[in-house]
Amino acid sequence: MGSTASRVPDDDGPVQERSTSASGPRTSRVRLGRDEVHLEWGRTDARGSLDSLSSWLSDDERRRSERFRSERDARAFVVRRAFLRATLARFSGRAPGELAFVLGPFGKPSLVDAGGLAFSASSAGERVLVAVTNGRELGVDVERLAALPRDAEELSRLAARVLTAGERAELARCAPAERAAAFLRAWTRKEALLKALGTGLSREPDTVEVGLGAHAPERALASPLFASGRAWLGDLDAPPGFAASLVVALHAGERVRLCVRAPSDGEEPAPRFRCAS
Repeated sequence: MGSTASRVPDDDGPVQERSTSASGPRTSRVRLGRDEVHLEWGRTDARGSLDSLSSWLSDDERRRSERFRSERDARAFVVRRAFLRATLARFSGRAPGELAFVLGPFGKPSLVDAGGLAFSASSAGERVLVAVTNGRELGVDVERLAALPRDAEELSRLAARVLTAGERAELARCAPAERAAAFLRAWTRKEALLKALGTGLSREPDTVEVGLGAHAPERALASPLFASGRAWLGDLDAPPGFAASLVVALHAGERVRLCVRAPSDGEEPAPRFRCAS
């Protein structure tokens, strides 16, 4: 959850160098349908060789991992970056260590030589979520309920900074016990929307309205903020204690088909994608 208005949420910062060591395995390329968005869940506490994962990272990423004071935080950073690289490698047909990234005007990272491939990544606690699609902008966000202030007045002050007037009125109508979860839904929707727009939190979150209510799993947004004038907003299935949202720009006649590698409490994610329109 962001604390500065200029932050690009959850991407751990840009990397513009290629790895100078082992590039990792090259796998068969996963083909994306025109209307598909693939979602992959991972965990930073999964067991595995940290040395092997670190070999996929660029020199800059490895230097940044060494700046963490906590060994646990350093490991989580390495696993997040390796998971992102491994996911994108499957859709690009390249090895994880061969990937390089470039920044947009507001710091949003994208792949060099992406061939139309677009992605968004987010993490909270031990969970990592990566969304991948072709030919359109998207944003994804996952947040942890435990990260919210427990004090009602502190939550209210936070809401005053990030919610619109209509959303604040909606929050006030919620039962006290439901307010934290309602706020978290709005927050993940806002972060996902601002990521899809490419601005991140350089745009104030109280300038976009997404609502707080638990609604149907998906809805279309008639939004002038996108070139096409339309976007898809969906609340995603997330592990208990977490909330997640996805926003995808839509073009005429297109829909969204989600393919999800489901959250897992084991070492590895579920072996196959589950796809649904």
